[in-house]
Amino acid sequence: MRQAIKKVATRLLTVHGLNGVSFRDIAMELGITTTNIHYHFGNKNGLVDEVIADYVAEVEARHRTIWLAADKSLPEKLRQLVEYNWERYQQVNKGRDGGNTWSLIGRMRLESQALSDDARKSLASFTSTLHELIRTAVDDAWRRGELDESTPRQDLAFLILNIVNSSSVFTHGTGGFDRLELFFDAFSRVVLSAYAGPHAPSSTGRTKRKRN
Repeated sequence: MRQAIKKVATRLLTVHGLNGVSFRDIAMELGITTTNIHYHFGNKNGLVDEVIADYVAEVEARHRTIWLAADKSLPEKLRQLVEYNWERYQQVNKGRDGGNTWSLIGRMRLESQALSDDARKSLASFTSTLHELIRTAVDDAWRRGELDESTPRQDLAFLILNIVNSSSVFTHGTGGFDRLELFFDAFSRVVLSAYAGPHAPSSTGRTKRKRN
């Protein structure tokens, strides 16, 4: 039951935000009482803190797998990231044009002032961990000759970090998920091509995916 409560809370918080979700909403979806939720988590802050910590840990693990893959080029890692975002996008949206926020981290950043210190620390730790993973991936690509020796690696890593952190923004309004995918494709073609080294991948073409 504890895991079931966190699963529903994660989805509802992602879509509706902190102020748009109550224990009653979660209880009604699960067919339980709010007392049951209080028993497991105490107050709302207790539930939100644990949900955010678990979500951050899960997302960090996937990012670690993507960015540290020794057999993947930097453009391939970016395409894998798009695929991972697509997985999360589909969890709260139907089709490619849904308007629901799909990243709990992105949603909670917008309401950080209402979060506990522990929750804010979890969000901050994700950003610092992600930055380190991306810097490692850029350095690895540079050492393999994918990137030119003159590549401003720290600047490139910082740019990728901010693109990744803003991914959910690109799916809002017109364009849906296609807009995010096109943005990553353009980044690979324009920015990575500008610093291509002697062993750069021959193509940074768009990931092929079955359309809904």
